[in-house]
Amino acid sequence: MDIKALLSSVRQKATSGRGRSIFTFLIFLLISTIFWFLMTLNETIQRDYRLPVEISDIPAGTTFITRPPQYIDVSVKDKGRALIKYDWGNPPKVRIKYQDFISKGDNRIVINQEMLSNNIRNSFGSGCEILSIRPDSINLLTTTRPGDRLPIFFDITASTEPQFIAYGEMECKFDSVTVYSLNGIPTSMLNVQTEHVSLRNLTDTTTIEVALISPPGTRVEPSRISVTIPVEPLVAKKRILPIQVINQPKSISVHTFPANIELSYLVPMSMFKNDGATPVAIVNFREIDTNATSAHVNLTQIPDYYHNTDCNPAEVEYLIEQNAGHTSGGEPTTDNQ
Repeated sequence: MDIKALLSSVRQKATSGRGRSIFTFLIFLLISTIFWFLMTLNETIQRDYRLPVEISDIPAGTTFITRPPQYIDVSVKDKGRALIKYDWGNPPKVRIKYQDFISKGDNRIVINQEMLSNNIRNSFGSGCEILSIRPDSINLLTTTRPGDRLPIFFDITASTEPQFIAYGEMECKFDSVTVYSLNGIPTSMLNVQTEHVSLRNLTDTTTIEVALISPPGTRVEPSRISVTIPVEPLVAKKRILPIQVINQPKSISVHTFPANIELSYLVPMSMFKNDGATPVAIVNFREIDTNATSAHVNLTQIPDYYHNTDCNPAEVEYLIEQNAGHTSGGEPTTDNQ
């Protein structure tokens, strides 16, 4: 269907009896909407707004120990025509001039409910009725002292699913934070702690955002930090270790059967090719029970990144042989492994 035919069809439907009825209905609907809108503008209505807080004329070098509120929630009542501009546009700001409210010698800004109501009423207009304000007052503490740098203590615990491990140091782009105070930080305050966080059943490297704890009368910047907990899968590895006998007398030789054991263990994936540890399998002559036919194999020099270590066999048979030119009962060797 071309445009000419379409316009002809619309014209026919619009001039029909049903089309004229629909057109008349729409005209009356528009007129009633306009009347309703005009009546609403003259009615007293209630609205809730979130007003941004703006503090101006802050002297250089001044830091707020108490964080100023970003917004104030208010409920107001006024004529619709007075509030419509805020419904369709941005609500007014709560403007606070630093010098008008700072308490000399006290480093405090105190704005009570009455002062805050007057400030907000001036922003909306004198005809506006303030029904509620949250928060209903502002009490801020400031300081001109430079901040002190303190290291961060991560109060974070992490556990993983089996076959995974939280391996390596927690990563954070901050190694210290700035602490602001009115009279200096206590000498007992050696670091800034994060809030306690406990993570469970991790299977992958995880990044969290955690808050820092500000002791009373101080402010920490930044107040929140991102911390990354590295998590890796554990992979299996094996190696053959020769058995070393220690503390045997010089007059004898001890032979074990077999002469080697197989060490099985798990390591983080990043350490699979970088495993430079040198574990040692030993049999301590002083622990051998001469009435037994086997001796226990001990493992030493096992690094902390080895997990689920197991040696096979765990016990080995042994043979004690007298060395030529020595009598029994000689002094043991001084091997201290």
